Amino acid sequence: MSAVPENEPAIAPLTSGVQSMQYRIPQDSGGASRAQALLQSAWHRLSSWHQKRETRRVLRDLTDDELLDIGITRAEARKEAAKSPFWD
Repeated sequence: MSAVPENEPAIAPLTSGVQSMQYRIPQDSGGASRAQALLQSAWHRLSSWHQKRETRRVLRDLTDDELLDIGITRAEARKEAAKSPFWD
């Protein structure tokens, strides 16, 4: 059961802080549901990678006082920021 009415296409929001863009997924019957699931899965994965990249960039740019506030050292921040966005 979905919160979106059957006659209204689903909207996949961006999770990277960009609030002005949305992608409408057409609602078809039959084989389109598998394609839709694959598209949603790929979109979710790309969004997750982008969010990790942005979060690590922000972490890299924090000052020493800000790092102290969140309880990590500069070395720990560098180590985390150096990770690939594909790394969990």
